[in-house]
Amino acid sequence: MNLQRKPSFDNVKKYVLDIFFPNRCPFCGKIIRWSDTCCEKCYNEIPFIVTEHCKKCGQEICMCNETEIYYDGCVSITDYSGIVRDGIISFKLDKAVNLVDVFKDDIYKKLLSITDVDKIDVVTAVPMHRSTKRIRGYNQAEIISKTVSKVINKPANSKLLIKQSSDVAQHKLSRYDREKAVKGLFSADEKHKGEIDGKTILLCDDIITTGSTLNECARILKDNGAKYVYCFTIASTRLDDGKNESI
Repeated sequence: MNLQRKPSFDNVKKYVLDIFFPNRCPFCGKIIRWSDTCCEKCYNEIPFIVTEHCKKCGQEICMCNETEIYYDGCVSITDYSGIVRDGIISFKLDKAVNLVDVFKDDIYKKLLSITDVDKIDVVTAVPMHRSTKRIRGYNQAEIISKTVSKVINKPANSKLLIKQSSDVAQHKLSRYDREKAVKGLFSADEKHKGEIDGKTILLCDDIITTGSTLNECARILKDNGAKYVYCFTIASTRLDDGKNESI
């Protein structure tokens, strides 16, 4: 039986915006109904993760014995391939910011596989350097964290961490070089350290490749008193003998 629900403010807002800015599929750009998140064709092509991944490091091929993992668990929804790869590139560069909405129904269940969601205190994001954010206009990890916070009904705070400098393009680096490149790249925001100490924190990003960025952010959070740090990403890159295949 279909029950009539009172329209939410978000739905009314989407409906009105659709009149002036038609809703588009974040993968192919096709105009879709205002209430849809992507077209049916693209949804059927999403490479959802169905294979077993390590619940600690988040990788299909466990890396826990190869490097110290500071976060307590990590989970992703899809493989970073096909239309998801194209969609995330659009998410980063072409303002396809509705991509995360496609996966709203999968977030809670995925998080339950690595932690008790009720025990999460705050949701945060891998930070972007202020100059990069100024140019792009937004941080895609922050958009993900805000969506996740609404899904699990927990507060979002994207100001826990600061990115100290604009780093080199990490997709050009090996796993070992990535680990070196992120050292010293992040710090805790002095103004928000009190919101880290003793907390269980969910850290969000768009992709996990080697896990170096998430791991360094988790290390900083743990050094500043975080009790537990769990990680969530939309996509996970498959690694081949330590070589990355990211963008």
